[in-house]
Amino acid sequence: MEPTNQILEVDQRRIAAMVAADEEDLGLFFTEDLVYTHTNGVADTKAALIDKIRTGQYRYTGIETDEVLIQTIGDRAAVLTGRAVLGIRTSDGKKLAVPIRFTSVYVKDEETWKMTVWQSTRTE
Repeated sequence: MEPTNQILEVDQRRIAAMVAADEEDLGLFFTEDLVYTHTNGVADTKAALIDKIRTGQYRYTGIETDEVLIQTIGDRAAVLTGRAVLGIRTSDGKKLAVPIRFTSVYVKDEETWKMTVWQSTRTE
């Protein structure tokens, strides 16, 4: 399988794990030194992000990506850019659709692609 197809597959599995709040699966998709920067400027580590998803502080109801471009850097790194709409449930139960642009960096760890950086900007 082509690296770009592998990366897209891993990214879709990461999204599914985030929506399902699957703590065990989430651990598979991020490097230990992950820096995940949200649209509000808050930066989480791998442990903090997974904990916030697990406890419901972050509740994703869906994540739809669009216009995803992948730039590979050698055979061990790739930069993804694109648009997405984050389906979020607030603490008071309100559902929001948050449009964003994102940049993420994946690195190949042995045979598996893992996200090491995420940065997103709200577009509305």
